[in-house]
Amino acid sequence: MLRVSSAFVLASLLSLPLYAQPPGAGSMHGVARDQQGAVVPGVTVTATSPDAARTYRATTDGAGQYRLADLPPGAYRITAELAGFATVVRPAVVVRAGLNVPIDLSMKVGGVDETVEVRVDTPLLEARNGTQAVNVSGDLLRGVPLAEGREWTGALAVAPGVITSSFAGSNLFYIRGSEASATVILLDGADVTDAGKIGARYLQLNTDAIADIQIQTSGMHASAPLGNGGVINIVTASGTNTPKGAASVFFQPRQWNGSNQPGGTSTTIDQTLVDASFGGPLIVDRVWGYGAWRRTDITTGVSRTAQQLAVLRALIPGYEPLDTVNDTSFWLGKVTVQAGGHQIVGFYQRDVNPVLDVLATGQHHFGQATGGTAAALRVSSAWSDRITTRLGVSYNDKRREGVDHGIDGPNIRVFNGTVPSGGRLVGNGSLASLGAPVLSRLTQPNEKLTFSLDTTIYARNRTGVHDLQFGVFAQPRVQGNHSVYTNGGFTLEEQALRVPGDLTSGTIPFHRQIINGPELTTFRQRARDYAVYAQDAWQPIPRLTLNAGVRIDRITVDDEVFGIRAQRRVEVGPRFGANYALTADGRNVARAHWVRVHDQPGLATTTGTPSLGQRDLYDLDLDGTFETEFITPPREGTIANRSIDPDLHQPWVQEWGAGYSRQFGGRLAAHVDVVRKRFVHRPTLVETNARYENGVFTGYIDERFNDFHVAANNQWNTPVYSSLEFSVTKQTSRIEALASYVRQWRHIDGTWQPNDPASFIQPDAFPNDRGIGTSTGTATATFDTNSLSGFNMTQPVTASAQWQDHVVRTAVAYSAPWDLLLAANYTFQSGAWSGPIITRLAAPDPAFGPSTVMLSNGRVVPNPLATTLRFAYPTRGEGQLRAPNMHAMNVRIGRRFTLNRVRIDASLDLFNITNHDADLGFEFLSNQTFNPFFGQTTDRQLPRSAQAVVRVSF
Repeated sequence: MLRVSSAFVLASLLSLPLYAQPPGAGSMHGVARDQQGAVVPGVTVTATSPDAARTYRATTDGAGQYRLADLPPGAYRITAELAGFATVVRPAVVVRAGLNVPIDLSMKVGGVDETVEVRVDTPLLEARNGTQAVNVSGDLLRGVPLAEGREWTGALAVAPGVITSSFAGSNLFYIRGSEASATVILLDGADVTDAGKIGARYLQLNTDAIADIQIQTSGMHASAPLGNGGVINIVTASGTNTPKGAASVFFQPRQWNGSNQPGGTSTTIDQTLVDASFGGPLIVDRVWGYGAWRRTDITTGVSRTAQQLAVLRALIPGYEPLDTVNDTSFWLGKVTVQAGGHQIVGFYQRDVNPVLDVLATGQHHFGQATGGTAAALRVSSAWSDRITTRLGVSYNDKRREGVDHGIDGPNIRVFNGTVPSGGRLVGNGSLASLGAPVLSRLTQPNEKLTFSLDTTIYARNRTGVHDLQFGVFAQPRVQGNHSVYTNGGFTLEEQALRVPGDLTSGTIPFHRQIINGPELTTFRQRARDYAVYAQDAWQPIPRLTLNAGVRIDRITVDDEVFGIRAQRRVEVGPRFGANYALTADGRNVARAHWVRVHDQPGLATTTGTPSLGQRDLYDLDLDGTFETEFITPPREGTIANRSIDPDLHQPWVQEWGAGYSRQFGGRLAAHVDVVRKRFVHRPTLVETNARYENGVFTGYIDERFNDFHVAANNQWNTPVYSSLEFSVTKQTSRIEALASYVRQWRHIDGTWQPNDPASFIQPDAFPNDRGIGTSTGTATATFDTNSLSGFNMTQPVTASAQWQDHVVRTAVAYSAPWDLLLAANYTFQSGAWSGPIITRLAAPDPAFGPSTVMLSNGRVVPNPLATTLRFAYPTRGEGQLRAPNMHAMNVRIGRRFTLNRVRIDASLDLFNITNHDADLGFEFLSNQTFNPFFGQTTDRQLPRSAQAVVRVSF
């Protein structure tokens, strides 16, 4: 892998230096004019900041224009000097990650020793791009109590267009209808998204290390790595010539938590977090270093209802509720080197995060560790005011590793009762998970290597000004799953109450699952993405910028379990955008974009499911004897019942958006945006072997097989997301605020997939505009997530938890008189939908054929249309249930003490001060009317709590 990738990069170096991934810095540009409005060439423009390691300089050209690129986020002092003119100074010009700031300069005739200081608001509005993005500064992240755990992901919880939900104790973030796994995470421009595409959860940081975060939610740049869920670029702090450091302690004892789960257990947090960071010169004016460390000691309660607690105490003598335990450290080290016009930046980050977790209905802990290491090196070179190049290489091995739980025996799942289905018994009404907490222990070989090379050319000719970017990009990756089965392969036993509803009646086993072996690599995939791109920001007139670009990716995917080439495609992703200043001062801006963005490589093409084989034993009459046995033969090294469409290609999002922004006085800006996204050609498995005559199942075409699936792109139905968004931002020396309201709509265009049982049984039930299944799709499961099923679309199995209609977010931090520190955060999310309501017939409908069919070769096979499941309403969208609305108010009250250069901030943070008690989702299978837990919700929001915070900085 390394030899192939290195050869590719070497070939690129020998051809042309091109552009690949942005470092997340900001830029500044403008025109120098004299008092009569004539342009002034030859002006030296200098930018300095206490947050930047070096001084940035540019000279105005013949048109009076200048450009300062790659500016780290911070407040800059801008100086303009030219003989015969007074020196112009613009103090406190704020630069944000990824933002293009227009700063025009008015030169006054006079001596250079004469200084004219200009104090006007810094422009807050994007001047060059038609994309939609929001910035959350490190100061806002630290200054507002966004989350008890103080994770960097708190920034996502205040960003417009982002939906948050929780599953099994993990926070998930969905950006504008995309899956949580579709988000790309960059750290100082380096791709630290894990190869398994989990999203934001596998990155942990000390928040003191964060200078700024840009969350690009729509209209992705061609330079960004593939991914349709938004690009989050975290820009970390750097060392400067002035030593700077900070240390923080977050203390929250268990007794400072309330309860919002009467009779049950709440998600209480007992924690001590310690953050420390330091940066300074290693060699003054040449080399700077920065480091950050976090120590976590967290015990988190698990939300259990009174009913769940009663069940566990009835089934487990002497049961005591378990908590989740997390005790670890995270590290980040960064070095910056300046050598003339060349800058070298490198970092190393490690965040292995072991957690002892437990399900709400579980008896024992299960352990897992997420995260890993990430490292990057970037060389940026400014050859002139017009040409820059950037060479980067990065690596990460973020993954999830299971920990041996040390519990003998199988996992024992207890149900309220059973229902017959296809000659088997299926549990109905899940009560508890006893014994071994998992069926297998997972390890992942995930790793990702990224090479990038770029050139940016700033050109001016008769057609206007061009900001040209060209780039190459190479990213080989490996991802996979290796399972070690518990209890020697006897992994699962399912039991039911002897008398449904009576916890004192005892239980009886009805199903046992035995795997024919101790371990197996179930998935291992090697994917490569080699890309080129070109992009131009063309300014034909001063107020208008037109963006046009294209990204071309050659994607190959090899399935190393089955030894085949699963995918080899060239994908073309065009981008177009426009940004127009409605007024000459740049304070009224309209923008629009249209893009095609492909999803991450490897997402489409799992080509088979290997198996060691297993035996499933059933006691159908519940007399204590397992008289029925089903044998599943092993599948390893060959593809069983599956093939690949030769035209299988990467899915994409087709998106357009438009917006308007206005900047008011006092550094207040207001924005309105609309977005529409279509999730096109999602991967799926299409059944091709079944034979139907007049809507009746009559057998299989190739009678050696039952279902035969083709991995293909779903061209029959397409999820569609639309939104209307209002937001305001404000940033001054005393106050920083971000507030938004988002209205979301969603539906599915199209029809049922071929041979979907619903296409025969309930063809008119297709419409759905509420809790829909995944917008990504899958080629691993033999059903579509929007199919007729009892669980495919219910929470928490799919992403239907993200479909909230209304979202309000507000975060404000205020440095009040008398050095008081005041802050507040308010969040409202309307309740999530349940997914389609499913009912059950007493027996299969004979109109669709008998329950079993005998083939001509004598085999008896089940009829896929002999299902008793039905949508309870005429369409899937009708009748869906809704979880309660969630709202939470967090506040901070504190004070700053200053001793020379040392600042001490002491505060008390209060979370969920109203102690609201909304359940954030639905119980598993609670969309089934025949389930005893029909309509029941779970996963209650955190209760009221308090946290003491002390931060010392200099």
